[in-house]
Amino acid sequence: MSGNLVKKGQVGALQTLENFISQTGLENVKTSINTKTGTASITGSKDGYQYTTTVKREKHGVVQTQASFETNLGKGALISQVKQLLKEGYRQREVADMLGISQSLVSKYSRY
Repeated sequence: MSGNLVKKGQVGALQTLENFISQTGLENVKTSINTKTGTASITGSKDGYQYTTTVKREKHGVVQTQASFETNLGKGALISQVKQLLKEGYRQREVADMLGISQSLVSKYSRY
């Protein structure tokens, strides 16, 4: 799949994800690849933070985004994070994976 996500001369999606894991020393790593949307993401934790990187195929190349969040956020801070990520265009399932919560909780918090 990495060949489909990159233009000639760019780093492949899978290599980007492997580099991210190596650089951050993540634990409890989860990956997801959606061939329909051309998106690959990886989420893991380290030292009380949840880290996520996403690589998405676009018309003229690849867009990579990275985010980190404190784990064990209070309810108010978690609601703010959920709303911010949804505002940035992430889907509920992606937000749930990033924050380590259920999709139904993301849906609930999006209505606050």
